Amino acid sequence: MSEFLQNAGAGLQAPGWLALLLLALVPLLVRGHAAFPYPSILRLPEDELSLWIERFWRWAGALAIAAMAIALAGPYWGEQQLEKVGRGAHVMIVLDRSASMNDSFADSAKSDSESKMAAARRVLQSFVSQSREDLLGMVTFSTSPILVAPLGGDREAVLAALRATEAGGMGFTAVARGLGMALDYFEGRPVTGARAILLVSDGGAHLDVKTQDLLREMFHRQGASLYWVYLRSANGVSIKNAPEDEDLDAYPEHQLHDYFKTLGVNYHIYEAESPKAVEEALTDIAELKNQPVKYYEAAARQDLSWIFYLLSLLCAAALFALHLTEVKRWRAV
Repeated sequence: MSEFLQNAGAGLQAPGWLALLLLALVPLLVRGHAAFPYPSILRLPEDELSLWIERFWRWAGALAIAAMAIALAGPYWGEQQLEKVGRGAHVMIVLDRSASMNDSFADSAKSDSESKMAAARRVLQSFVSQSREDLLGMVTFSTSPILVAPLGGDREAVLAALRATEAGGMGFTAVARGLGMALDYFEGRPVTGARAILLVSDGGAHLDVKTQDLLREMFHRQGASLYWVYLRSANGVSIKNAPEDEDLDAYPEHQLHDYFKTLGVNYHIYEAESPKAVEEALTDIAELKNQPVKYYEAAARQDLSWIFYLLSLLCAAALFALHLTEVKRWRAV
């Protein structure tokens, strides 16, 4: 019985009260007819209505006692995981915190002296606030990656992590380590919606063959899409203009872009030369990831005692009504 209740998500707060269920047998087994000063009524015909009233009387009494015992035991539905279907994705934001993020955009006329970090922080805050049904997490990286918000539904944690980037960036661009840490947080989770890595960075990196193979395998295993918002610096190269083959080593951004195209997953790049371009890129990304997603919400434990108290009260009221109709003595004819 207890195993069935656990499987059904139910339980009892004080199961010891169930011992009172034995008292429910008393109305069914004990007969307490009132005695009348007459020798016998056996010669009278059977009254079917009276027989059914007596049966109802006994079963109502038994049910009243049983319901009261169960109510005292404190039945409840345990915490339930309610499955819901919305539109969104599981998104890990990978934000570049290197020193170059403190610089201005390539199109300085449209940036109003706003640094790339400030623009990314402002737009990402809006992006996170509007992602009502997404599961979000965030990793920042420079020389080393740091998990600042695990993948989940706590948007305030992600917003707080974004506010913390006001301190400015430092170090170099270790983009592979940041991507690897972000992909790790999909490990072991059920695939209930679209998975996306949102890389916000202003630079590339030279990846060795071993690192390339490792990242490629992780992207395939997790089934994650990749969106790169490339924040182009004032002296940065444009991804749109491919360099000559002999000059490719001098442009790690192009090398990284070419590598991402070989991942075999859904990949999009957005070259942003101004804060406005960043806003447009993230608006586009919000639409691209707008796919059906399953997610779960926890429902609090529900006390079911009131149902059995009410059932016991109704049975007791029926017994009292029948008691009022009971014949206490024969009327003289």
